[in-house]
Amino acid sequence: MNTKEALLSIRELERFGDPKAIHSYYLEFGRRLEVLKLIEEYCKQDSTVLDLGAQPFILSCALKKMGYNVIAFDVSPEPYMKIAEACGVDVVRCNLERDELGVSNADCAVFTEVLEHLHYYYVPLVLSKINRALKPGGVLILTTPNIVSLFRRARLFARRSTHIPVPCEGVHNERSSSIA
Repeated sequence: MNTKEALLSIRELERFGDPKAIHSYYLEFGRRLEVLKLIEEYCKQDSTVLDLGAQPFILSCALKKMGYNVIAFDVSPEPYMKIAEACGVDVVRCNLERDELGVSNADCAVFTEVLEHLHYYYVPLVLSKINRALKPGGVLILTTPNIVSLFRRARLFARRSTHIPVPCEGVHNERSSSIA
């Protein structure tokens, strides 16, 4: 099955997906199609592909339909497990920042639009874990962050780090003159 047919055939999403997953399917269709084409170009059919940060398992299901052996990893797979199960995708609950992948011979790893969800301290660690999961000559397909997620995180960070001015009355330097 070619890439477009595989992505279009994800009927499991309509039966088991929630509105957020269905919206994501249509909104990110073009980007997922590009990733599938890269995988098809760099990874032979029947090879083992790790889909990291996989939920809602749309890409995992398309890869499975294209003839790849797929292992999907996600920190919180439960909301979309029915989609993965309907496609026959193996799912591993895994926090990429804390857990080891437990794989050492994958042909290909897909890390699409997940980087922006990691704490920046953990990015090098997670990338080294992915490297250890690939066999020599294995391919990592890494896409740049999803700009919508980046803006969402920036707004959240801005809300958390809002500076509230505090009056400095009564604070004096060593010469007894007021700083405020």
